[in-house]
Amino acid sequence: MINIIVAVAENGVIGAGGKIPWDFPEDRAYFKKITSGNIVIMGRNTFEDIGFPLPERYNIIISTTKNFHAENLTTAHDFESALETAHLYAEKHNINDIFLCGGRKIYQQGLDIADRIYLTKIHSDYNGDVFFPKFSRNDFFLAECTEIKDISFCVYVRINKEILNGK
Repeated sequence: MINIIVAVAENGVIGAGGKIPWDFPEDRAYFKKITSGNIVIMGRNTFEDIGFPLPERYNIIISTTKNFHAENLTTAHDFESALETAHLYAEKHNINDIFLCGGRKIYQQGLDIADRIYLTKIHSDYNGDVFFPKFSRNDFFLAECTEIKDISFCVYVRINKEILNGK
């Protein structure tokens, strides 16, 4: 299953100057809980912001300019080869979930194929230069949403139009 996991400010900001402009321990814990034991795909800038492979996950970094290699980490040179690598690894290791973890370009490419979006809503505006792409609420329904302090953890699930149309 292809999942997007993202934290988004009220004004759509997801990044500022190559960094995440907030730090909510609850969001970091949620991210770890949801993605651990699975595959994560991220762009080079996102990976370099984190600074290390995420433990307890198989990391695939998309970069056209650099090659990263470490335990539980590999580099793909485009989105399609990252997905191919993820699917092969998932099949070999009996993993069900692949998470797209940023940045904007990865999210944009993933919106058409994502089965779920794990969206943390940050209940404030932030200054930034990277925004989460718009997605059609006609393609997803809100399956659950839990508010904790200044953030909400929401899960959107893709609407299967064939089931809705009785096919």
